[in-house]
Amino acid sequence: MTAAWRAARRIRLTRVSLPLVALMFAAPAQGVDKASPVSAPPDYAQSYAWAVNESGGPNRIADVFYIHPTTFLSQEWNQSLADAAAQTWTRVSVVDRQLSAFSDCCRRIMPWYRQASTRAFAERDGRGAAAYDLAYGDVRAAFRHYLANSNHGRPFILAGHSQGALLGLRLLHDEIASTPAARRLVAAYLPGIGIPAGALPASIPVCRHPAQTRCAISWNSFTPHAETSAWAERAQRDYGLPGRDRHIICINPLTFKASQPAAAASAAKGWLPVAARDAQPLPIAIGAVSASCKNGVLRVTTTSPAPAPIPGGILHMHDIALFWGDIATNARLRVRAFHGARR
Repeated sequence: MTAAWRAARRIRLTRVSLPLVALMFAAPAQGVDKASPVSAPPDYAQSYAWAVNESGGPNRIADVFYIHPTTFLSQEWNQSLADAAAQTWTRVSVVDRQLSAFSDCCRRIMPWYRQASTRAFAERDGRGAAAYDLAYGDVRAAFRHYLANSNHGRPFILAGHSQGALLGLRLLHDEIASTPAARRLVAAYLPGIGIPAGALPASIPVCRHPAQTRCAISWNSFTPHAETSAWAERAQRDYGLPGRDRHIICINPLTFKASQPAAAASAAKGWLPVAARDAQPLPIAIGAVSASCKNGVLRVTTTSPAPAPIPGGILHMHDIALFWGDIATNARLRVRAFHGARR
């Protein structure tokens, strides 16, 4: 990890701003009014420490190591792995609606970790920063265990959303860039935080075309007329590195081409609508999303059934579901391209 990244990391973890609380998945409140002691770290040699840990299959010629977003709405700092309600919500909102996009291309690997709560977003003091450091320590331990015990030299995708994208960005710097693992990186999909291009490791550039490998992709979804200038300023301040490119990465997941920032709904391969609680799942909506990258922001328009944005025109909760079919198709393409380049 470079000295610049090491210095900037502490700034980022203490500057996460209060409005980001609104960006979290709508999860059931835990009803805790004061902080509780941190639970023991997960033992990744045991099955309970993994939300998903698949053994593979004949068509899965790569892995995806997925870091889930914040699903713990609480006054505690970090989630205990004994919290069954948080884990149930994570399965519904993440395994079913996010990780499933990688089911065709990849053996799916997703650790449980003591995620930082929404309180860590809201309270920007040392305790909030420490909550993120603790969460990252778990994710790093899980990734190291995966590489040492079950990767077996296979190519892998690194993916995560929101808090998961932030922790994934740290993994890119600490555990992947300039290591043997970098040679096996298919791509990093890290939507849900505003990542300046210069915040990536120098050896892992922005993915600029759909079949490019050993690169990283990010986007952040908003309605067409949402006010995003304050969000962009925060992202540049919190995640930018001194002297590096501060333009926020926005690669349109309808095209996965930096040279094609806009696409009509006819290009959309399918978004995963949200069904009402206890209702039957809704079918994939094909050709129902148009999107355009403008000034580092992905402006999204949908047809019925349209997702409900968070006040302010924020579509953060749907960053992956809106482009579920597009991500699935692109992940398959990149995995094939990676294997083709190795022949």
